[in-house]
Amino acid sequence: MNRPLRSSPELFRVITLMAGLGLSFTASTMCFAQDAAPAVAPQTLPTGPEAPAVSADIKSSVESFWHYGKVARYDLATAEGQKIIDSHADPLVVLVAFENVAAERQDDLDQWLLRWRDIDAMKDVTGKVIGIVSEGYRARRSDPKYIQMQIDRLGVNERAYGLAILRLRESGELAVPLFIDMLRDTSKRSMQPLVRRALRDLGRYALNPLVAATEMKDWDTLSVIVAVLGDLKYDGSAPYLARLRDSADVPANLKTIAVEALAKLEPMRPGNTSASDLYFDLAQKIYYDHSSVTLDNRFPTANIWSWNGSNLVRTQVPPEIFHEIMAMRECEYTLKLGGSKSDDALGLWLAANYKREAELPQGAKDATKPEGYPTGHFWGVEAGAKYLNMALARAVKDHNAAVSFRAIRSLQQIVGQSNMFSGQSSRPLIDAMTFSDRAVRFEAAFGLAAALPQTNFDGSQRVVPLLAEALAQTGSAGVIVIMPSADETKKMVDDLKAAGGFSVAGSNAGAPGVVAAAASLPAVDAIVVSEDIGPGNVDQLFNIANENTRLAGAIRLVMTKTNASIYEPRKVYDLMLATTTATDAAGLKGAIEESRKKLGSV
Repeated sequence: MNRPLRSSPELFRVITLMAGLGLSFTASTMCFAQDAAPAVAPQTLPTGPEAPAVSADIKSSVESFWHYGKVARYDLATAEGQKIIDSHADPLVVLVAFENVAAERQDDLDQWLLRWRDIDAMKDVTGKVIGIVSEGYRARRSDPKYIQMQIDRLGVNERAYGLAILRLRESGELAVPLFIDMLRDTSKRSMQPLVRRALRDLGRYALNPLVAATEMKDWDTLSVIVAVLGDLKYDGSAPYLARLRDSADVPANLKTIAVEALAKLEPMRPGNTSASDLYFDLAQKIYYDHSSVTLDNRFPTANIWSWNGSNLVRTQVPPEIFHEIMAMRECEYTLKLGGSKSDDALGLWLAANYKREAELPQGAKDATKPEGYPTGHFWGVEAGAKYLNMALARAVKDHNAAVSFRAIRSLQQIVGQSNMFSGQSSRPLIDAMTFSDRAVRFEAAFGLAAALPQTNFDGSQRVVPLLAEALAQTGSAGVIVIMPSADETKKMVDDLKAAGGFSVAGSNAGAPGVVAAAASLPAVDAIVVSEDIGPGNVDQLFNIANENTRLAGAIRLVMTKTNASIYEPRKVYDLMLATTTATDAAGLKGAIEESRKKLGSV
C-alpha cells in the first residue's frame, strides 16, 4: 500500500531539499518568474498596430509574381518571386503585400500559393515564398497589438465576432493573458459574458494558460475562469478544479462554481476523487502524451504557463520536452497535497526528469530550470532506491532505453544488500537484463553485481554472461539470420555484412545452430527470421531466445511475404516482435534499425 506523504522520511527529505533550491511544487517555473519571458513577447511592427507599411518594390514584385503566375508565365513569376526572397524584407510586410494583392483580385491566398508550389517551374521559389509568408503569420499572431485589435472587434457585431475569433484561434494560447487582463479590469466588467464566450470558443488553445491561472487569488476573476474550464469540458482541468473545491482558503461561492464545472467534465465524472489523486492521474496521461494538456504544435516552441502572483508568465521551451515538464509539474502538485499517490508521484517525477534530460535537443536549454539546476542523477540518488526502482520499472515496461539507462546508473551509486535484495526491490534491475538495448542490459548486470548478492536470486544466471558479453563488445550491432536453406542464409549474411554496421552470423540448423550463432557474436541485438521456415519453427526459435541469456533481449524481426501475415497482429501486443516485407540487405538494414529504435534502443 502506498504511504501518505508525511509517513515517508525519504520523500519528505527530497521535498525539503527541492524547496531549499527554490523550487515550487505547484509550478516549477513560479519562483523564477522574473527571469522568464513576458506573457506575450512584444514585437515591433514597421508602422502602426493594424498593418506594416509595404514598400513600393515589394508591392510591385508581389503584384507581378501573382499576375505572371495566373497567366502561366512561370519563368517571369519565378524571377519576381526571387526578387521577393532576395529583398530579405520583414516577413510580416511580405504577408501583408500578398494579402492585399489576393484581396484586390478576390483570390484565395493560400490556395494559389499551394497550386504554384505544385508546378515544377515554380516549385522551389514558391516554396521559399510560402516559408516567408508563414513566418509573417507567426509574427502577426504573436503580436499583442494585433491580438488586442481582434479582441476589440469581438463586440462590434456578430459578423465581426466570427472573423475575430478565427484570428484569435490562430494566436491560440497567446490571447488568453489579454482576456484575463480584461476580466480583471473593473471598468470592463460588462464585457465578462463576451470574454467567457470567446475563451470557450478558443477551445483547447485556452486550456493551458487557464489552468495555470487557477493559482490567482482574485476570486471574482477566477470565478469566470473556473466556469470557462467547465464549459470547455477537458478532463485536464479536473485536478485544478478539485483543488479549488477542496481548498479551505477558497470562498464558498467559488467552491460551488468549481463543483458545477467538475460535473460538466466528460467522460471523467470525478465525483469526490481527491485533487492529489487527480493530479497524479493527469501526470501519467501527460507523460504518455495522452492528455488534453498538450502543446500547440503550430508554433516552433512550446509554452509553459505559470502564475507569478500577479500575472501569467509564459516560458518558451523546446517542444520535445513539453510533456515531461508538465508531467513533473503535476507530480509536484500531488506531492504538495499529499495523499495515497505521493510515493508513485515521486517515482514518476524521477522518470519524467530523466526523460526530459534525454529528449532535450542538443544545444537547447530548458528555461523553466535555473542555471545550476541539479541533474536527474542527483535527484535519483537523493530520492533513494525505492523511488529509483519505481522509475526503472516504468521505463522497462515502456521500453524506454534512455530513462532505463539513467535510472540504473543512479541505482548503481546506492545499491546494496539492504536496499536491493529485500522483497521485490531487485525486480526492475532483473527485468532490465532482458531489455532490448544492450547498454541497458549491461548496466543492469553491473548494478546487480555491485550489490554483492550473497545468495542466488531469480535471474542471477544472467549476470555473469552479460558481464562477459560487455567485455567482448565491438560497438556494432549483432544480427542472427535464419533462412530456409543454407545457401539463402549464407547469401543474406554476406549481403548484410557488405551493407555495413552489423556483426552477422547465420543458421538454418534449428535450436543448436541458433545458440552456436549467438556464441559467435559479441552480442545479439536482432534475430532476423524468414516466415518460410514455418510458423512452428519460428515460434520454437522465439521460445529458445526467451530462455537464452544472450538472445533474450534481441529483437525478433520476421520477414513476411504480405501484410496479411499471422505475425502482423501479434506484433501489436508483443513489443519484442517486428515484421518486414523487405527481401534485400538494404531493406533489412533499415527494418532492423527502425525496429531497434521502436523498442527503445539508443
